[in-house]
Amino acid sequence: MKKKIILFLASTVIAVSLAGCKSGDYNEAIKLQEAGDYQAALELYENIEDYENYKDAAERVDVCKAMIEAINAFDSARSSAEQKNSDLDTVISEAEALVAEGKPALDETLIPTLETAISEAKSAKQPIMEMPATEDEIIAATQQLDSLDYSSALSNLSEKKSALEKSVKQYALVDAPTEAYVIECLKKVENIVDISAVTEDNDPNGNLNKAGGYTAQVYFSSDLVNQSEVYGASLIEKGTDAGGSIEVYANVEDATARNEYLASFDGGIFASGSHTPPCGTVYPQCHRDRLGPRFAGDTPQILRLHRQQSAWKTLQCGIHCPAGRTADPGG
Repeated sequence: MKKKIILFLASTVIAVSLAGCKSGDYNEAIKLQEAGDYQAALELYENIEDYENYKDAAERVDVCKAMIEAINAFDSARSSAEQKNSDLDTVISEAEALVAEGKPALDETLIPTLETAISEAKSAKQPIMEMPATEDEIIAATQQLDSLDYSSALSNLSEKKSALEKSVKQYALVDAPTEAYVIECLKKVENIVDISAVTEDNDPNGNLNKAGGYTAQVYFSSDLVNQSEVYGASLIEKGTDAGGSIEVYANVEDATARNEYLASFDGGIFASGSHTPPCGTVYPQCHRDRLGPRFAGDTPQILRLHRQQSAWKTLQCGIHCPAGRTADPGG
């Protein structure tokens, strides 16, 4: 009889202990769930088999699973959004560095254009929000992060940056080029026949290597001009009437001063021919009657920019870009 009593008491103690253990797990799971540790709470809830006495345990299991799924999706979306912001920051920094270099461009309007694209890209950047508290809010925030798209801003910024980079390279080609380079360029321009560079002895203007004068002047003849009608025994004597010339100056100021000087004779008997403002330090001129009117805006053919196959045919200022001079500015 005593043995039966002892066994009964022992089993009762064990049952009470187990019940107390489950109760403790349940209460601890609730604390973990309320603290946001859904994974730890889930593990405790799933160890409770007696759902009869803990009727909301099954529901709490579903809530924890849903929250874990929502949080994982949010973390993934946030990581992706942070990478997108980082990529955007990188392109913005590269564009800002290009502008900060302050290098001259053949088309100076491309500088403010790029600055505008930089501002627009910065405005497009979205801050990464903190994770909300409820499942519905987390799901909505995840969808917002997933929809983050900088492709338009990146494309616009990259396009404007590439345009400025190309223009900077183009300017470098017309920034005090050598006489030899000008000659090699002119050899590859359509309709040019003969080419002759002046020396200090035969320079008709007497400006070669003088203060404010050009560092090189190269005359050229064109098959579009009837050379028998042009006075002079040599190409240099014929001057721009034979076709035109390219003058190279040490700086933009000297080239601009030359253009202003010659422009003062426009419309008179001493007009030197068709000319345009200098490109870089290069100042081109051409026959005023034979070549000038042939092209739109009285701009000679060698002043037009176009491409042929994979290499530049001519530069905007009228100088051809031969292979090996520089990387193709067009990519």
